[in-house]
Amino acid sequence: MNFLKTSLSTVALSLGTLAVLPSRGAASPAVAELSAERLTLAAAIAEANTNNPAFPVVEAEVESARAEIVTAQTRPNDELSFAPGLKRTREDGTSHEFRGSIEYSRPLVFAGKRELLVAIAQRNVELRQLGIVGLKFQLGASVRKAFYELVAAQRIVGLREQQLESAQTFQLGAARRAESGYASDFEAVRSQGDVINAQKLLRAARGQIAAAQTELNVLMGRDPVGPVLAEGELDDKAPTFPVATLVAIALERNPSLRAQAMETEVAELNVRRSRYARKPEWAVGPSLEFTPSEQILGFGASVSLPNRNTGRGELLAANAERRRVSAETERLRREIAGAVAKAAGNLAVARDQVALYSPDYLAQLKAVVDQAEHSYAQNVTSLLIYLDARRTYFDTLAAYYESIADLASSRAELESAIGLSLDSITAQSTP
Repeated sequence: MNFLKTSLSTVALSLGTLAVLPSRGAASPAVAELSAERLTLAAAIAEANTNNPAFPVVEAEVESARAEIVTAQTRPNDELSFAPGLKRTREDGTSHEFRGSIEYSRPLVFAGKRELLVAIAQRNVELRQLGIVGLKFQLGASVRKAFYELVAAQRIVGLREQQLESAQTFQLGAARRAESGYASDFEAVRSQGDVINAQKLLRAARGQIAAAQTELNVLMGRDPVGPVLAEGELDDKAPTFPVATLVAIALERNPSLRAQAMETEVAELNVRRSRYARKPEWAVGPSLEFTPSEQILGFGASVSLPNRNTGRGELLAANAERRRVSAETERLRREIAGAVAKAAGNLAVARDQVALYSPDYLAQLKAVVDQAEHSYAQNVTSLLIYLDARRTYFDTLAAYYESIADLASSRAELESAIGLSLDSITAQSTP
């Protein structure tokens, strides 16, 4: 019996020092962790804004739109035509005389047409620049979500490593007791099952880290399989606002709606431009006809002949595009309002779930595990109670970390739907 108490005391001592013991099954991941780069959230967002491959595409579109301004500011080219010829006469015999004409013409642009084209091109530049602003915000929200998922996965891996170490220590103690005849076959089999289950949970947690690392690397424009670790704490404090307030702010300041309003303005300008297309084109300029014996100087004007179908198709298309943009704006407003309301509800649920894990409860849970270890070492409590307490401790902490990660993800989802961070709303609402 003294040997039994000594063996159980050894098991309890090993379980009490899990935080400082390395995991025997995690040698390779430990090496990878040492070689991985540690990133803060601010550094990850800054790198994503610099290296994400989506930005060169949008920036090229901005340059293309700026080129459209240059095109709109350029007036139509003047035209110069030269027509040499030969004049043949049959008076007192046949004679030939050189004859030629030179014409110069300048197209006339209706007043306001060029300014209208320039205005359309400028709006297109502003529209694409606004797209960069929206892209940066959405990218920041995605990075924040991936970052906190990685933080949570790292926490859970650490917890699962402790669980595996605990299971291995218990298995070692059970094996020694079985050799001495103080443990039943059930205890040995159960300890082996605990080790297998802990290994399974640890591998699943490491898989979550790999997935979160891949997502974060892609957002930052890095190699998807590059090692990276998130350095930060899980933030479980999200500002609260009434849903109606969040919807109103989103409908007023969401970058997508701001871009849609600008598209509506461009559609109106295109309708005006299509009306100019129905007007005839004019060109004026001098002309010169000359022969060796005479020169004729004139001034002429040309105008395209009217046609009731001229520009009609372009006008119809512009009006249809204006109606489409208007309908798209209404659809987008409804979608954003619905997305904000849904995300706000998800955030409220996630916040309530995190609140279930009060600091007092977590401290009590740790105390219960310590007490179960001590009682089991003193042969006061049963093996099943001890194992159940240990499993409850690890599973509850894992669920707690996952709940905080869900809270961070729900917050990122809400901020993405609004188009603003909740902290910026708080700052703006503070007098």
